[in-house]
Amino acid sequence: MDFSILLRGLFLASVVKALRHGAMKTVFALFAISFGISSIVFIVAAIEGSNLQAKKIIELLGPGSIFVRSGFGGKGTVRRLGNRLDIQDFKALKKVVGVERAAYLVLKRVDMSSLNRHVKAYVVGAMKDFLYVFDYKIAQGRPFRPREYLSVPKVCIIGTELAQELFGNASPLGKSIRINKTSFEVIGVFAKKGKLPSGRSLDNRAILPINTYRKFIEPEYKRFFAIKLKVASDVSYNLIVKQVRQLLLRRHDPHDFVVITPETIRKFLNIFNFTLSIYLGLVSMAALFISGFVMSNIFSINVKVRAWEIGIRRAMGATRSHIILQFLCEAVMISLLGAVFGSILGFLGIRFLMPLLNIPTVYPTASYVAAVVFSIGTGIASALLPAKNAAQWEPVRALRSRL
Repeated sequence: MDFSILLRGLFLASVVKALRHGAMKTVFALFAISFGISSIVFIVAAIEGSNLQAKKIIELLGPGSIFVRSGFGGKGTVRRLGNRLDIQDFKALKKVVGVERAAYLVLKRVDMSSLNRHVKAYVVGAMKDFLYVFDYKIAQGRPFRPREYLSVPKVCIIGTELAQELFGNASPLGKSIRINKTSFEVIGVFAKKGKLPSGRSLDNRAILPINTYRKFIEPEYKRFFAIKLKVASDVSYNLIVKQVRQLLLRRHDPHDFVVITPETIRKFLNIFNFTLSIYLGLVSMAALFISGFVMSNIFSINVKVRAWEIGIRRAMGATRSHIILQFLCEAVMISLLGAVFGSILGFLGIRFLMPLLNIPTVYPTASYVAAVVFSIGTGIASALLPAKNAAQWEPVRALRSRL
């Protein structure tokens, strides 16, 4: 095929003319394509972000771990997250055959300060197995000594974020921080743990030995938020999970607790991904269908408006294939513009909406490739029939339309 006829200044001029004629319809088509493309970009990013989040949560949970969290309560209760697990639950779960170690979580948000810096952060009470069960690794300094769990020492281990907020780039080891009105010596800094699914950081915490916590932070506690269990490697993990649920059901209403395992995390995120994909997929497909319908009407109108132009080109030697190619190239140009705008909208959606949904922000290349492919496919499908109709016009008939 001889493409030279498309390179004599006529191609660019016709593209500009195609965009200028019926400007409002063209803008509407671009908007519809952009909206559909941005939805596709967001869907792919949300799914990849959710998969990444699932991986992070499972890593945070730790291998061979079971996390029991307080629930929201049943009917007739105040439906808010409270501390519904007690020390008797902990003792019973610890005795389950196959549970290697167990620890409970008690924490409170308090005022902390060092020098002239003041922050609000969580302080955690740690029993003997707490650091191991909750996978805290010491990056600097040392962990608590066994005797420090039995006495009431004024020592603490802090997170990297809290260390940065209170001491800047200086080493916190051996220095003091004030928690409420009591001074504690920093003996260690635990390695970075990241954030919870809610977005709350785990690295701006201070950990105290449990007896120290009870004396200076919260003297009396009967209930706590969560219990974490480490399952021995030589037993059936699923069997232990089943036994833990059965034990808790004998002591509590089903709404009073939630047993979290890697499998429950995967199931939840699979449901979330499926729901998000269906909803946004229908929206994006509807937007692309509307944009395709509008583009098809635009090109149908352009065929009639530009009949004289088509006749001139046919008279100059352009074949039917040239005419079809011309209209398809115009459709691709409009589609590419829609893909660019849609990708920008998708990028902004990922940048600002992902954090609101507590989904890790990712910018997958596959989503932008899919955006271009879908956009060009929509444009070509919309312009193909009008382009074929234009190619059927005889030169003499087309030229008469100007008379």
